[in-house]
Amino acid sequence: MRQPQRHLSNPDRRRRDHTWRRAIAGLAGGLLGSLAMNVYARVVRMGNHGVEAPGAAPGRDRDGRGMQPPQARHRADQDAAVQAGTLVYRSLTGDVPAKSTRRWLGTAAHYGFGGAAGVVYAIASNRAPGLRAGFGVLYGSLVWAVADEGAMPALGLSRGPRDLPIGVHLYALAGHWVYGATLDCALRLLLSAGPSKSTGGFRL
Repeated sequence: MRQPQRHLSNPDRRRRDHTWRRAIAGLAGGLLGSLAMNVYARVVRMGNHGVEAPGAAPGRDRDGRGMQPPQARHRADQDAAVQAGTLVYRSLTGDVPAKSTRRWLGTAAHYGFGGAAGVVYAIASNRAPGLRAGFGVLYGSLVWAVADEGAMPALGLSRGPRDLPIGVHLYALAGHWVYGATLDCALRLLLSAGPSKSTGGFRL
C-alpha cells in the first residue's frame, strides 16, 4: 500500500523557509565579511611598511587570506588557510598542488570558512539574540578566540597564542571585528528586504 504523503503545515513550512533564507543571507554576509577582512588587512599593511604588525611571519604573498598570513608558523605563504586548502585539495585529487595553486586554495579556504561562519551566525543568532551584541563584534571575537587562538594552533597550522606578539593578536582581533560587523550589517539588510512579519517574514 502507498503511504499517505505528509504535508507540512503552514507554520512548519514558514519556519523551514525562514531558516533557509537566513542561511542564504548568512552565507552572503559571511562572504562579504571575508572580503572586508581582506580589505582591512591590505589597508593596515599599506600604512605599516607592508606588514601587519611587529613579529608577523615574513613573506611577500599576504593577500586574500584574512588574518592568517602574519600568524603562520614559518612564512606567510604557508599560513593556516593555505595548509587547509591544500589538505582538502590533496584529499580530493590525490595530487600535490603547485605553489601558484596553493595560493588560490588558501583564498578559497578563507572565503569558505567565512561563509560557513556566516551561516552559523544567521541561524544561531535567531535562537540566541545575545550573539548579536555589538552588531556582530561579539561574534567576531568568538570566531577569533575559537579559530585563531584555539583550533588553528591546536592543529599545528599556525603559531600558538604564546608565540605571537601582542600586536599580531590585536591585529587579528580587530580584523574579526570588521568581519563580524560586516556580517551583521549585511544580514540585517538582506533580511529587512524579506517578507513582512504579517506574512511570516523574517525576525532579526
